[in-house]
Amino acid sequence: MARILKLFAIVISILVKCSSCEKVSSSDNIKDEPPKILFDSDENYFHVRAVRDVNFAKSLWVNMDSIEKTSFDRVWQPPYDEQLAPTLRYLKSVQLSFYFPFYGYLTDNITLDIDGRICMKKITYRNEKCNSFVAPLATKLSFRKDESYIKYNDTGNSFVVQWGNVDLYPPFYLEEQNVTMQVTLHENGTIVFVYRQILSSLFAIFDDDIAGTIGTRDSKGYIGNDEHPYGVIALQERILNKDFDVKNGTVIVMSSLPTCNWFTSCELCAISKTNFKCVWCPQLNRCTNNGIDRGVKEWLSSGCVNDHVSSIDYAQKCNKADELENTTIAEPSA
Repeated sequence: MARILKLFAIVISILVKCSSCEKVSSSDNIKDEPPKILFDSDENYFHVRAVRDVNFAKSLWVNMDSIEKTSFDRVWQPPYDEQLAPTLRYLKSVQLSFYFPFYGYLTDNITLDIDGRICMKKITYRNEKCNSFVAPLATKLSFRKDESYIKYNDTGNSFVVQWGNVDLYPPFYLEEQNVTMQVTLHENGTIVFVYRQILSSLFAIFDDDIAGTIGTRDSKGYIGNDEHPYGVIALQERILNKDFDVKNGTVIVMSSLPTCNWFTSCELCAISKTNFKCVWCPQLNRCTNNGIDRGVKEWLSSGCVNDHVSSIDYAQKCNKADELENTTIAEPSA
């Protein structure tokens, strides 16, 4: 009898939760609560600020009711295997109408991932890895419901992706979540995550048995058979450490910070004020954080490891007259 009552209580709880589930064109259902700063930190490549503020979330939410759902066409359709797991991850490659600066590199080709990520490159074949990404909630997501969708819109100076009414598919989480969230890539490099609807807090969902990523990362590429990520910002670790939680009305703003590869002259590189120890490689004519970027292979093969210009010796090694006359801070290289 006790089991029956407990099961009945669970069913009622789910029904109550789902009574507030977003429909395809629903109104905002974020409940008011006092604004709260959840996290505020310089993470080297980005300054990250997370808040739970209903009005702020509403002001940043982009109304996409008039935007059509993205079709799962024959090539990119995510079919489900016997365990209801999507056997393909990627949905569609898109060329942006602007260049988005990501870890100091400009990109205008991205690929939408059905599992809560934007891959910061064009995926050209099905099994290609998404090594550089922006992730409001990268985990296995279910699109089995008719109401589940992905929408995107390019405004000319920003790119918005919305995942709507998606669940974490079994066996990771058995209750429906009806997650609705947006990520916006701004032309100036700022990234904004807005969480409109999550039926449980992400702290309640994430644990040691459930893989999930909130944040960004870039990759130095492959050295031999090993892929080397860098600049990893894993905000889900903050959730697991109970520093902050992600619920309805949570906003995460990631403001990009200067990186070494923004500088295209020896002197400006060596005296730059960033979170990194920038050095100039004369053989490559490039500024780098000691090779910790996408140019690591060239850094290693060119001899820059032992022959570079730093803030200690730039006065002797940089041609000051030419630098001061001809150089400025340049846009980051593609």
